[in-house]
Amino acid sequence: MMMLRLLLVGCLSFGCVVAQGSNKEPVSATKTADRGSLDQGPLDQGPLQKPAPKFSADARVALAAVRKLVKESRKVTGPARSRKLELAAAAFDSLVAQFQKEPAVAAYCAWNAAETWQRHGSAPLAEKDYLYAAKADALRYGQRGLLGAAHMQRRQQRVADAMKTYAKAEAVDPRTSRAQEARLWVARLLLAGKQVDKAIEKFQAALESAPTTRQAIETADYLAKAWIVKGDLESAGFVIDHARTLVQDEKNGDPIVAERLRRAFERMRAHRALQQASDEKFDVAGDAVRLDEHRKRAAKKARGKKRKKSKKTKKAKQAK
Repeated sequence: MMMLRLLLVGCLSFGCVVAQGSNKEPVSATKTADRGSLDQGPLDQGPLQKPAPKFSADARVALAAVRKLVKESRKVTGPARSRKLELAAAAFDSLVAQFQKEPAVAAYCAWNAAETWQRHGSAPLAEKDYLYAAKADALRYGQRGLLGAAHMQRRQQRVADAMKTYAKAEAVDPRTSRAQEARLWVARLLLAGKQVDKAIEKFQAALESAPTTRQAIETADYLAKAWIVKGDLESAGFVIDHARTLVQDEKNGDPIVAERLRRAFERMRAHRALQQASDEKFDVAGDAVRLDEHRKRAAKKARGKKRKKSKKTKKAKQAK
């Protein structure tokens, strides 16, 4: 067991160092699975980056009108908001068809249609537009379009399709934060499907490939919880120790970054999960209850003896 732990230490340490390279400062957390923005957003990270496209005057006018619909949707709630989002998304879709001769415009409109349908709650329509954007402008929307489509497939409970699309998204450029998000979702879906061993393997690979220390800590949290599900509390504890080491390694760097990493480590849910699992395994709560009951019985017995002694003393005085 000790040799296994040492081997795991070496793999984790070497993997994380190689993945993170010289990038010591963690970037902001990746977008959550179901969030996005209506602007063009940051380009996919990687060596190939396409400059912002220049839209024609007609395209700019058409987009300005649709953006008004989006803006109006933010001023209302309930069914009114849903209706305005539907109109805005449909308008973006119409622009996709209208500007086929301007691929950059069509891809941009498809991306924004997908984001708007996603807010509307129409996952199938959002999925279609995400995939269109990814194909129409692969350099700009390739990875994030596939990632968005995978999220929509997951929302529709199409787990097998989602896992395949997540894998495609990662393959676009495995070094990015979006690739890391895709790796984590594959592992999380495996864990949700009770495939614990496969999930642990994927979480392990994701930890070794994490592009930043912050993401390594996030991944370690998932990995530790997966080990807890498997019942291997020792391995879970080791993963938490590894995350602690990552934080300590950044102690002498940028104080703001170091503090953020410390807080991220403290927020790991694996801490509490491991404590609860340990308590259940060793029946700490049961021992505490039994100890309390024993103390109560002992106290009751002592009070009984005291009363008996008091009665004997009283009788002895009366006899005199």
